[in-house]
Amino acid sequence: MDLFQSTTNADALPLGNHVLFSSDDVDHARAAVAEVYCDHRLEVIGRNPFAAQHNRLSGKALSINVMTYGAKTMIAPGALEGFYLFQFPVRGHASVNNGKNRYEIGGGTGGVINPEASTTMIWSEDCVQVMMQIEKRAFIEAACAEVCLPAGASLQFSGANKLHNSEGRAFLGILDYVIREAERGEVLLGGDTLLSKQLERTLMVGLLQTQVHNFTSVVTTNTGPMPRIIRSAESYMRENLGAPIMVEDIASAAGTSVRNLQGAFRSRYGRSPMTVLRDLRLELAWEELSNPTRTTRVTDVATELGFFHLGRFSEIYRKKYGCTPIETLRAARPGEGFGPF
Repeated sequence: MDLFQSTTNADALPLGNHVLFSSDDVDHARAAVAEVYCDHRLEVIGRNPFAAQHNRLSGKALSINVMTYGAKTMIAPGALEGFYLFQFPVRGHASVNNGKNRYEIGGGTGGVINPEASTTMIWSEDCVQVMMQIEKRAFIEAACAEVCLPAGASLQFSGANKLHNSEGRAFLGILDYVIREAERGEVLLGGDTLLSKQLERTLMVGLLQTQVHNFTSVVTTNTGPMPRIIRSAESYMRENLGAPIMVEDIASAAGTSVRNLQGAFRSRYGRSPMTVLRDLRLELAWEELSNPTRTTRVTDVATELGFFHLGRFSEIYRKKYGCTPIETLRAARPGEGFGPF
């Protein structure tokens, strides 16, 4: 399946049922974009006719946008100030000047515009971009949690980044999934459920993992005892999600004491190792219930992952995902009449 292709019309832009505006008037387009982004200068510098369209799916802390101007266009917003902007051309290319960063995106590369630096862009006449607009405050909070960004530190992205590797494909796959579900009428962003909040956080973390920034080394290096302990522990957990393991087993696999293991997890996640293990098991349960076979049963999924009290399993599952396990299963295979257990 190709990424970012409309599910209804091969020639249409993705998110075609979430049109913000469509216009061949430059002033109208500039004003409409300014309402959701920021004030900017917009000039047509090519010969093709101007034909702008902006589709937009709004969440709580971020929005997913699909845009084209039709013609070769220069956009000069200055400093974005309140938000970061990830850009990924699915057709054509764009040149970006963001402070000292100067790069070209397109052909499988994307980039993030920093909010503090003055920005100027030139989009090619055939450019269609999938973009994420992320509130600066929310992104900084995510970075503090995920890459230990110190309080008051600045998060700065740099350059164009290829998204051809496994992490890049996974990130784009999640973005594409959210877009496709919205086209089917299932809007996953913007709700008050834990699933909506988790999806937004996952997309932010995806950018932290796939785009170069001033804390990339924290994400990618293998130095330091705490990251090694956590990586070893989490690897052991993922390999034994269905086994009756205890915190002593995890500590032994990580080559440390229970006390050091608990301290590492508290510092990194603010949670105990066993709580992290429980959440990993819940994630696997959600994945299996969301992609069921004809014989998938909630009881079997729960017990195979060590949840033997079904009422408690249903309660913590609902708190994490905003729905019960059986609701997830029924949504994954509607109309088939399978029993809940």
